[in-house]
Amino acid sequence: MNDAARDLVRSLGLQPHPEGGFYRETFRSAVEVPAHGGTRRAVTSILFLLPTGARSRLHRVKSDEIWLHQRGDEVRLIIGEEEVRLGQEGSATLQAVVPPDVWQAAECLPGDAGYALVGCVVAPGFEFDDFELTDD
Repeated sequence: MNDAARDLVRSLGLQPHPEGGFYRETFRSAVEVPAHGGTRRAVTSILFLLPTGARSRLHRVKSDEIWLHQRGDEVRLIIGEEEVRLGQEGSATLQAVVPPDVWQAAECLPGDAGYALVGCVVAPGFEFDDFELTDD
């Protein structure tokens, strides 16, 4: 991990995520909705940083997840059988949606920044009980 990525991890108060990379929850709605056999917050969001070359482990969540590119290098986002490039240049897109229960993984592609910073918004809100991670 380069100095710029290390500085962002520190300044944003990010912690290691079980799937890889670093994260911090930035919003948890006060509103609760019925979901997944109980109740969940209406929406949650995190900041998520992947250093260059890092890849998140294959995982899925029971809710919709919106990925929003914030800064840094492009992200290769695998959504089921589809591949999306998140970024701010060329043919990359600024945001992508992962439907509920679809396997996903992300990789920070090599670039000048040495990291990718994204926001992830989950609705109904994220709970680790609704998160499934592969063993790879």
